[in-house]
Amino acid sequence: MKKLLFFSAVLWTFLSTAQSVRNEILVPVIPGYEVLKCDFHMHTVFSDGTVWPTVRAGEAWQEGLDAIAITDHLEYTPNKEYVPVSHGTPYVLAEKTAAGLGLILIKGVEITKSMPPGHFNALFVKDEAKIHQEDYRAALREAKAQGAFVLWNHPGWKAQAPNGAVWMPEHEELFREGLFNGIEVVNHYEWYPEVLGWSRDKNLTVFANSDVHDPILNFLKQENLERRPITLVFATERSPEGIREALQQGRTVGWFRNLLLGKTEWLETLFLASVSQRIITAGEKTTTLQLTNLSDFAFEFAESENPEKVTLLPARSSVILKVPRTESGTAYQVRNLLPGPGEPVTIKLPLN
Repeated sequence: MKKLLFFSAVLWTFLSTAQSVRNEILVPVIPGYEVLKCDFHMHTVFSDGTVWPTVRAGEAWQEGLDAIAITDHLEYTPNKEYVPVSHGTPYVLAEKTAAGLGLILIKGVEITKSMPPGHFNALFVKDEAKIHQEDYRAALREAKAQGAFVLWNHPGWKAQAPNGAVWMPEHEELFREGLFNGIEVVNHYEWYPEVLGWSRDKNLTVFANSDVHDPILNFLKQENLERRPITLVFATERSPEGIREALQQGRTVGWFRNLLLGKTEWLETLFLASVSQRIITAGEKTTTLQLTNLSDFAFEFAESENPEKVTLLPARSSVILKVPRTESGTAYQVRNLLPGPGEPVTIKLPLN
């Protein structure tokens, strides 16, 4: 018992110290919006995760996030011999910690079914127990009745989609009934190009989520990631309702490694708010620009007429770029800004 108490004291001291420093993520100021850094998919010991709910709040704050949803499985609870099944408890346990850190905590669950249709996260739920139903249609209809925002999780997860993501008749049925309105384009350490195309074609809100089960630092080290996948939410206010409204309107961008994924409108908005320019010289044939990146996103440029020549603009840095001088500007692809698979956003330099 003394050893256990000592270990608990050491662990508490470690967690308290770890949470005392926040690694801020630099995002641009966009008039009329709060750019919130969010992760809407994670697990605790109350399903198949390995950490306590309060740890998820502390990790998220330390990593510079603004909002999270703890989404433990309804149907899969392998720790139930040691941790009583209580679907609302993770939110209750993490709520005070999150509030003390200024972190927005959203009540959520993962509806866990075999394929088809697979797994779905329901966010902003009111009564988790009522959603826990054997029939997936009944579960999703109950989530909708509670006003939840529902997204399809990891459509390309190899355990359920060994040959890649497939939009099945069951998904079309659920989609037409309005039982889900979002989709994970990124989950854990994978991203699904074909799913990005679905999000565009069917106007589904884009998500990039960690689906973390272990301590976040273990996950990052194991997958060689600098940071977890993040969903950037363009909210009109910093609140749960502000996030809900933004999700409903599709104002999100998924951020994973060096990729920014989402609707063209919001990718362009993010880029133009992040990058400033200074004209150094304007010659007859070329204009020399200094482009400065005021964010933690990196950008990869390639002239549309010369796509093999790539210029990298790293986070928080400047580069010099010589641009062919034309009346209407020269088209450049920003190769890591993708509204669709293999379809980068095009901008013109110099910037207007």
